[in-house]
Amino acid sequence: MTKYITLTGALICLLNLAASAQLASTAKVTTNRNSTVNNGDSLTQTPNTNTTPQIDFGSQEVAIPFATRTRAELNYAISSLNADQLPKLPLSNLSGLLAGRLSGYLFNWTGNLPGGGNLSYQVRGRSSYANGSAPMLLVDGVVRDFEDMDINEIESVSVLKDAGALNWYGFGGGNGAVLVTTRHGTANQRLIAVDAQGGFQVASNLIKPLNSYQFATLYNQALTNVGQAPAYNDAALEAYKNHSDPYLYPDNNYLDRFLKKGAPTQRYSISFSGGSDRIRYFTTISYFNQQGLFKETKNDNYNSNYGYQRYNFRINLDYDVSKTLSITLLSGLRSEIRNDVGDGASAVLNNLYNLPPNAFPLLNDDGTYGGTSQFQNNPLGQLQATGYSRTTTNVLLASIMAKQKLDFLTKGLSANIFFSYDGYGNYGDGLSQNYSVTNKTVTPAQTYRTPAAIAYRSAAFQTNTKNNELWMGFDYDRTFSANHKVSASVRAQQYISAAVDRLDYRERMLVGRADYAYKGRYMAGFTGSYAGSENYAPGRRFGFFPAISAGWLASNERFMSNAKSVGYLKFRASAGRSGNVGPTYDANGNVVRLPYRTLFTRGAGPLLGSSFSTSTTAYLVNPAGNPLTTWETIERLNVGADVTLLNNALSVSVDYFNETRHDIMGPPNLPGILGMSIAQVNSGKVSSKGADFSGNYTRQWGDLQLALNGNFTYAKNTVLERTITNGLDNQSQEGRYVNSGHYYIAEGLFQSQEEIDASPKQSLSGVIRPGDIKYRDVNKDNVIDAKDDVATDYTDIPKIYYGFGINLRYKQFDLSSQFQGVEGRTINLNSILRGGPNGLNQLMLDAWTPETAATAKYSRLGLTDNGNNTANSTFWLRSGDFLKMRTAEIGYSTPEKLNQKYRFKGARIFIGGYNLLTFSKLNELDIDPETPGAGRGTSFPYVKTYSIGINVKI
Repeated sequence: MTKYITLTGALICLLNLAASAQLASTAKVTTNRNSTVNNGDSLTQTPNTNTTPQIDFGSQEVAIPFATRTRAELNYAISSLNADQLPKLPLSNLSGLLAGRLSGYLFNWTGNLPGGGNLSYQVRGRSSYANGSAPMLLVDGVVRDFEDMDINEIESVSVLKDAGALNWYGFGGGNGAVLVTTRHGTANQRLIAVDAQGGFQVASNLIKPLNSYQFATLYNQALTNVGQAPAYNDAALEAYKNHSDPYLYPDNNYLDRFLKKGAPTQRYSISFSGGSDRIRYFTTISYFNQQGLFKETKNDNYNSNYGYQRYNFRINLDYDVSKTLSITLLSGLRSEIRNDVGDGASAVLNNLYNLPPNAFPLLNDDGTYGGTSQFQNNPLGQLQATGYSRTTTNVLLASIMAKQKLDFLTKGLSANIFFSYDGYGNYGDGLSQNYSVTNKTVTPAQTYRTPAAIAYRSAAFQTNTKNNELWMGFDYDRTFSANHKVSASVRAQQYISAAVDRLDYRERMLVGRADYAYKGRYMAGFTGSYAGSENYAPGRRFGFFPAISAGWLASNERFMSNAKSVGYLKFRASAGRSGNVGPTYDANGNVVRLPYRTLFTRGAGPLLGSSFSTSTTAYLVNPAGNPLTTWETIERLNVGADVTLLNNALSVSVDYFNETRHDIMGPPNLPGILGMSIAQVNSGKVSSKGADFSGNYTRQWGDLQLALNGNFTYAKNTVLERTITNGLDNQSQEGRYVNSGHYYIAEGLFQSQEEIDASPKQSLSGVIRPGDIKYRDVNKDNVIDAKDDVATDYTDIPKIYYGFGINLRYKQFDLSSQFQGVEGRTINLNSILRGGPNGLNQLMLDAWTPETAATAKYSRLGLTDNGNNTANSTFWLRSGDFLKMRTAEIGYSTPEKLNQKYRFKGARIFIGGYNLLTFSKLNELDIDPETPGAGRGTSFPYVKTYSIGINVKI
């Protein structure tokens, strides 16, 4: 807790220092009341060099589903930013640029393979232990993934966090939402923008491979520790050490041989926008290319290196057909090409990380691939003689919207219709090939694998998914007598997702939203949805999800007119009930579609009796249906405030939230005598409490401009109810943090046989020796067994996540940087610390031996009967806290005189980077705390990105 308080204090001190600088300055700043230069949680756009921009905080528009609201009107908890504030870096995942910039929003890399799909999201923590807890991703109000969009397509990003904002989406809003809006043209403002960036991704945090001498030495040690004879004699060890015979005693460094230090990445785009009063347009075309890190992938016929290319095209049109009818067309096309090694990148990486360095020579003296009966996958053969596979993904995102004003019926009324059609298709092709390996250390030489000549892979469409969504209804916006303002919307919605290999997904909703403001000071609102899903039994498919909200714009009160230190002050609150549809699973972990139905599975033999043979075909009930299955229900409360201070240079938003989630899906606790499995049941309950904060400070001194931003989120997610399947209280997750693990409590290493004899019997392996991990006897039965594996609060979900950044500009030069950090996170490094061939790596040089007993960091090595030391225990837990410099950029913009001389609107040259610095306790182990498996096991290495770019506007 002290650490959390310290971190909070640091953020407050940052803003206090900025405030002190403001108060200490004698420069006079002329402002209007209720004005500021911040935009939600993020840095403002770089101001020009002549004036400090004054932006009315209350009139800033924030995107909500199918509408916008000014901040003065908004009673919801929403974090937002404008995409112009994001750096333009050549990253395959657009989401990575959002890290650390929005309060309540946690972005986490889960991998680094080029081409997306390497990330996860959370909004205000993870408030469910079940799967299906990720927030909803929306583009222009429709459920769509935005990771592979180009940054030029994006206008703004909003994170919806409370019931008032989320209940528009019925079942979909249970876990929060990230809403992306795309760009539109502006009348009479023609603009052509050209972007070009190039750079390198540099691999880091790789497992440090052992050389053959080190591997053989540790391998012998691991054998002798379990009473077996060493595998390598002194002569072999000496040969590995002096490299006297590279064919009989090879010494391979696979990572150095087959992984590049870095790989190029590049991005190019051009966009056009403008139009007239009647028709506006925005169009952008972009190309992105990110190459893989493998070396020696080329032969005369192909290049098998992993790579990712993407082409993006978007055109958005707004057309005013008449004074009362307007039509909007939103269309995006994307084509992605992924190239992979014939054996697959994961299989190659598995070999590079885990193949013993002395397994075989990569090439024999006659040029054939080396290999043995045990090790038949040769990395050189995998990269040069297994062909390649290519997957082309084509995506169409199309929407059309029409708005007809109905002022002839009543002023402010309009009818709306919105239809979207999305198509996703994968097409696979490539070349196949195979190779043989030969072991020439035996007589006669032995050959393994069957070689195959180059041939075409089967070229075919792999998936084809079509989604369509229809929204239609009415809007009503009107102000009465200058004191009463009403904004209301009602929509009917239908969603269908179809694919050839599954049943269609279908949803229907009737939603409504109404907001009322009196004299611009007192606000009240309602959001409600009546939503249905075919995933539930007839008669139980629809639910009602209401939310109310209220706000008080106190700075517009007369008694605040003399409060010169406060420019804007609003209090707001919301409360409501939300829903969430999570996937249902059977006892084997398989997704169950329509879980209310009882399914029959063809099995072998009857459930009871012995008169039939085991090969007799019978039909089994598997799983039994559960007609009572229903959705998760979330009771939500949010209380917040927004304030601007110091002549509106400092803005602060703070929210407190309290949520309780009911009916979380979990396994049933049924007796085995039933002889059948059943789909999961609604049996869980989780409490989520916390607060999020955001602050911005902007200031200008002559030609020097400064902007600071910071955000902070604390979320405590605790399991209140969960089914106990084994009946042991110490293994119950109730009262524990969501996603926390079960571990044996380690109490150090045994140092002698006498200590082992005097301790409870440890039964996790057959033999316990000095150097093994000592565990606590939790239930005091003098035996260490499965009953001593206890539930803990150790979880990889952080309790705190935060971000802060700085933007400096002096004349034509600018400098910016954004940081992201997490606290209260624990990760299990059991398999990671013991990675490498036979669980041996450079870290295991510090494993326990009698000679190093006093200083050993890890338990003794053992190739067999080592279950005691490989069990999940607190011995292998480490802090997963980190602070990362996500982005850094320095740029130079052309002066106005030069722009006017050459008749363009400006140009900027810049250099930047991503993931440049990491502050973590795991740095000493060379492990990335965010993706600890990167560069180990079968995972792509952790990468840092360095780039240079230019932007020209005409």
